[in-house]
Amino acid sequence: MTAGDTYRVVSPGRVNLIGEHTDYTGGYVMPLATDLHTSLEATPARDVTVSSDAVESSYSFATDDLERTDDWIDYVKGCYAVLQEEGYEPGGFNGELSATLPMGAGLSSSASLELAVMAFLNEAYDLGLSRERMALLCQRVENDYVGMSCGIMDQFAVALGEDGHALLIDTDTLGYEPVPMPEDLAVVVFHTGVSRELVDSAYNERRETVESAMETLDVETSKAISEDDLDVLPALQAERLGYLARENDRVEAAREALSAGDVERFGELLVAAHRDIAEHYEASCPELDFVVEAALEEGAYGARLTGAGWGGAAIAIVDEADAEQFAESLRATYTEQFPDLAPESHLVIPSAGVRVEKTD
Repeated sequence: MTAGDTYRVVSPGRVNLIGEHTDYTGGYVMPLATDLHTSLEATPARDVTVSSDAVESSYSFATDDLERTDDWIDYVKGCYAVLQEEGYEPGGFNGELSATLPMGAGLSSSASLELAVMAFLNEAYDLGLSRERMALLCQRVENDYVGMSCGIMDQFAVALGEDGHALLIDTDTLGYEPVPMPEDLAVVVFHTGVSRELVDSAYNERRETVESAMETLDVETSKAISEDDLDVLPALQAERLGYLARENDRVEAAREALSAGDVERFGELLVAAHRDIAEHYEASCPELDFVVEAALEEGAYGARLTGAGWGGAAIAIVDEADAEQFAESLRATYTEQFPDLAPESHLVIPSAGVRVEKTD
């Protein structure tokens, strides 16, 4: 770091292609980093002063004043909190945040913000953190400082994404590998306009159910479960855990399909994943189900809900050349069916993980 150095950080969002609700049972997930991103322009300073044009607000704080505020600045303060717990003492910065990544669209704007700050501090103050280490520390920002229970998927995708690739992550071992996405495909993220009001209680209930079932089976990861193991469980536990076992298999099959350039097979897996999570995990809603079926009628290779479910967003895989027309047509069809909702769609392509450059 040299006094007066200015850095620009580009930190992507993420969307999960397949592998839903598998992360808290040590299963497989396959997200990708998006071209929609958070940008941070920052210069090292004694204290922290940072503004965001997305919410038109700014904050200033000393690096040893880390009391929570219950606002977006907590993701910045949390980076300092976890770094200090690990013995690092980075200085402050003057920074401006901007974003093409929409907030609340299911594209992980929080992990994008955390990694933007963490990557800047790592570069400006020579912390020597690997990308994996930055991701794990940012997960702690969410878990320990902000108080949001989440797995490692979002942070790994934002930190480790590669251009033109998805990222298969083993959330048990934290092993990962890039998976090539066929060229000329686009991912349409379609937010239903339905807020996930039930997500906390429903999510917690599902998690308690499958964790209890895994304890009964004496396994540490859902990857170790086959459907033959489920006979000893109560019916509801068997149904929920059966979905996870099949979803892990689908993620591995999706890797094989993408690596072979078999878009049709990949699309079939997405549809099977949606119908399974809707029927056996009961994590969908009428609006999400409608989007998936309408997307298939509009010519998508495949579609499914993405994120926790119970509202929120779905994804559809389409030819890039048709993506904008597809999104417009899907929106019109959806709005005709649900005129009181305000859907949004975003086209994303797989992009590189967080990156930092000096601008001076």
